[in-house]
Formats: sequence, C-alpha cells, structure tokens
Amino acid sequence: MRRRLLGITIATTALVVIAFAIPLAGLVRSVARDRAVSGAERDAAALAPVLALAENAQATGNADDRTLLLAAIEQTPTGADRRLTVWLPDGTQVGDQTLSDESAVTLTRERRTAFSQRRAGGLEIYVPVVTGTDETSVIRARLTDRQLERGVTTSWLALGGIAVTLVVAAAFVADRLARSLTREASALASTARTLASGDPEARVRPGTTPELADAARAPNLLADRIDELRAAERARVADLSHRLRTPLTALRLDAEAARDEELVADVDRLEAAVTDLIHAAQRPLHQRSVRARCDLAAVVRERAEFWGALADDDERPWRLDLAVPGSVEVEVGADEVAAAVDAVLDNLFNHTPDGTGYAVALAVEDRIAVLRIDDGGPGIADPGAVLTRGHTSARSTGLGLDIARRATEVAGGELIIDRSALGGASIVMRFPVVE
Repeated sequence: MRRRLLGITIATTALVVIAFAIPLAGLVRSVARDRAVSGAERDAAALAPVLALAENAQATGNADDRTLLLAAIEQTPTGADRRLTVWLPDGTQVGDQTLSDESAVTLTRERRTAFSQRRAGGLEIYVPVVTGTDETSVIRARLTDRQLERGVTTSWLALGGIAVTLVVAAAFVADRLARSLTREASALASTARTLASGDPEARVRPGTTPELADAARAPNLLADRIDELRAAERARVADLSHRLRTPLTALRLDAEAARDEELVADVDRLEAAVTDLIHAAQRPLHQRSVRARCDLAAVVRERAEFWGALADDDERPWRLDLAVPGSVEVEVGADEVAAAVDAVLDNLFNHTPDGTGYAVALAVEDRIAVLRIDDGGPGIADPGAVLTRGHTSARSTGLGLDIARRATEVAGGELIIDRSALGGASIVMRFPVVE
C-alpha cells in the first residue's frame, strides 16, 4: 500500500507539474523573443530625431551631420553590435553593411509600414521613418537566433529544477503519510499473525487513522470471543471427562468381576478411545501454529529410547536406525510428533503378542524425512479402516493411528501403511524437510 500511494502521488504531481511547466516554458521563450524585438525596435525608434539631420546633410552636403548619424547608431546596443542599418531617402546605406533584402527595403519605404521577416540565422525588423520633407528613410535591425533565445535555456533549467523539487517534495510528504498508514496496517497484520500462532494475549493498539483504528478493534473483539469459546470448550471437555470416567470405571469393575478377559480388553480399548477423544478435544482445531518447527531426529530418538525401556521389560527386541547426518527440521511441533510416535508404539505394544520385535528408522530422501516403524506382529488386515477415528479390531494396530495421520498432514506430509520386512505392519510417516 505504501508503494502504491507513493506511486500515485508522484504520478499526480508529475502530471500537474508538466501541465504547468510546458506552457510556462513556451511563455518564457515568447517573452525572451518579445524582449529582444522590443529592444531592437526601441533602438530603431531612437534614430528618428537624428534622421532629420542626416537628410539635411544630404541636402547641404555637410559631412558632420552624416557623422552624427553614425555616432547615434553606435550609441544604441543594436548599432554597437553592427546590427543596425539606415537607408536614407537617396538610397545611401549607413551603419551595418550586411547585404539586405532590397524588396523588403522598397516595400517598407513605399508602404511606410514596419514589419519583420525571418532570414537565415535570425530575424530582420524593418521600420520606416518619415521626415519633415515627406521623405522616407528605412531602418533595419538584425537579431540572431541566439539573441532571440537569450536567457531561455537558463529559465528552462530553473523551471526543470523547480519541477523536480516539487515532485521530490511531494514524494517525501506522501512517503511520510503512507508510512504512518502502513505502520498501523503492519501492526494489525503482525498482531493477527501472533494470534494465529497461538498467543491468546495478543491485541492490537488502535492508531490515529479512524478506518484502521476500527479495523484494529475488530480482531481484538474476535480474540476476546475466542477466549470465551476456549473457556467454554475446556469446561465442556472437563464435564465430558467426568461424565465418561465414572461409567467406564464401573464397567471395568464389572468386567473384572466377571473374569472375562475379552470383555476387559474391550473395556481397555474403549477407555483408550475415550482418552484419545478427550485429548483431541483439548487440542486446538489448528494444530499447526505459524512457524512451529522441531528437530524430527531428536524427537524420534527421545521417544524411541523411552519406549525401548518398556520393550526391554517385555523382552521385545527393538532397533533404532537414524540414518541422518544431524538435525532434521520439519514444520510441525515437537509435541505433535511425539504424540504420533507414542500412538504408533502404544498400538504396537497393546496389539501384538509379547516378545514381538520392532524397528524404528529415520532417513531423508529427496528433502522428505521418512519415519518408518516396523513390527513383527500379525499386521493390519484393513489399512484404510484403521485410520478412521475410534476403529478397533482384535487383529489390528489401528487404534490411535489417526493421531499419527493428522500430525503428518499438519506438516504437509502423509502416512502410509505397508507390510514390513519383519512380517507385520509398517507405519511410514513422511515429513517435508524445511530449511
């Protein structure tokens, strides 16, 4: 948004500056031309009183009066630059001896009208002067293109500098204003990300912009509502736990009193399913928090060693193979990975005969971390059904595999059930490796 506001301001200011600068540039050029022409016409008009003396000199043959005319021509700026010429009524040319346009001189004398015309490299101005004897003299003033354009380049550079300064100033002011707006928007986005990462205390501090302040109050209300819903959810889960534990305990006592091992096993599976249900209800709906990562190798090693101690007590042979050079970062929390490993190994211990061996292996293949847990048990008859929440079977290791499946999907991976080389089930969890 900041870049867009800055671009709009610069474009708008540039258009306004151009709309004013181009006409001003033309006006400056016109003023410079008019100034040069006016100066030449003024110099020509200044010779009118002297021309009477020149005419007298022509009549009397007095050379001093002719000299006076030459001196008068030299006193004018145009004459001093050898750009002023006078044709007396008898055709005598005084002053600038540059070749002239005879037709223009004749036209000026006959019509007694001043005019100007373009010649190569400049402009010529012809002015008629009528003396007291009704004779007409002609004055020509020459102006070069450089004289007509004098000061134009400097004025244009000044206009360009002013235009650039205005655009830069507008960009600076717009950037400051946009920064104040984007600062509030960035704070709003940052707080939203913090809330998404699982921090319930994050709140937005409304700024001074009314619209953004109103937008900032909305996520605060949403966060408060989430807190209320979370508290209500915890209360319902606690009530559910209390309501289910009591009949389950009574059912277990009845099963043990009946000494029915199959019934006791069914009660155990039911209790495990209820426990998993309660734990799932206590977890947030979106387990994948923003930037939640863990070292998969470290978690697997820790949980494998924990279960290895139990395996040694049950005389279960087991093996841990970590074919990774070091840490393996995956985008899922350590708690979720640990819960997934625990769910798979707990099913293995509960649903395979005592003494059944297993192997835990971790390797990285094409930026994919592959966690494989193999066992030598009876295997899984229906791999698709065991991933359904709450499914149980006397010959399956499927109870709780839904936990492992959800953990891999949270990380962007998948869970695969296959046949292991040990003869039983092979639970393969694939996690994309992150930088």
